[in-house]
Amino acid sequence: MDDNNVFLSVNDLVVEYTSDKKIIYAVNGVSLKLEKGKTLGLVGETGAGKTTIAKSILRILPDPPAKIKSGQCIVGGEDMMQKTEKEMLDIRGNKISMIFQDPMTALNPIMTVGEQIAEVIKLHDKSLNKKQAFAKAMDALEMVGIKAERGGEFPFQFSGGMKQRVVIAMALASNPELLLADEPTTALDVTIQAQILSMIKELQQRQNTSMLLITHDLGVVAETCDDTAVIYAGEIVESGSKEDIFDHPAHPYTIGLFAALPKLNEETDRLNPIKGMTPDPSELPEGCKFHPRCEFAEKKCKCEQIPMVEVSPGHFCRCCRVNELER
Repeated sequence: MDDNNVFLSVNDLVVEYTSDKKIIYAVNGVSLKLEKGKTLGLVGETGAGKTTIAKSILRILPDPPAKIKSGQCIVGGEDMMQKTEKEMLDIRGNKISMIFQDPMTALNPIMTVGEQIAEVIKLHDKSLNKKQAFAKAMDALEMVGIKAERGGEFPFQFSGGMKQRVVIAMALASNPELLLADEPTTALDVTIQAQILSMIKELQQRQNTSMLLITHDLGVVAETCDDTAVIYAGEIVESGSKEDIFDHPAHPYTIGLFAALPKLNEETDRLNPIKGMTPDPSELPEGCKFHPRCEFAEKKCKCEQIPMVEVSPGHFCRCCRVNELER
């Protein structure tokens, strides 16, 4: 990775929640980098901390119960953690936009889709009057493949896939430099997923937008991303280029994820899931967080913090036995 071209840099981010007098250790020292105009796929199971990282960058975590304990989120050379709330209001939707996971709940049911997009545009460009903002909103709808005349319709008149297109139009309306896409295709069927991902990729390339794509779907990563970071129990366990992760997975968790995928060229009666369950985030195990589920774990894994090591140039892994594993 070219450090001179890094646009997003998250450094040692720690986020905790308080729930029923318990501390939930959601994000535990996460660091990641994203180059200008590139896409970084953040992959992990539900509850691994992916959405918390994105909301931390945008500073929209509810406080309480969430608390950013430490860390930096540097976007275009500026640390979002040092910004005032007033400054963040100008940044959100302008420099940084987010596509939320569920399009069904992301839209206001009593406003037309055109009004909702125009509201975002006018908020960040005070020089526009209402008519001009609405005209730009219609251009944004056309950009995502929805006819402008549908701008006067309400969200209930759109299918799930069309609603997601509206949400994407809203996110891209102000030409953001960074797009945070939180599982943007989870609620959609496979055919619509492919269309939405292709459209996001095309729009991103046209505007040279950097994108952090949050997903649990390795197929989506293969189709869309340049680089990949694998997260488990609030820690990045492996990161590198897409080719590094897919062709040479190094961490036992990443190896387990690929082993669990069905193979089209093999007949089998059962899939091969990773044994055990993800740990309770309020009672994380000592040492390597994955060791209770890892067949390669040794004594050191159960009691010591395992650092990230460079397996090959630009390819990092958090495993003390990484050089011994068959890959």
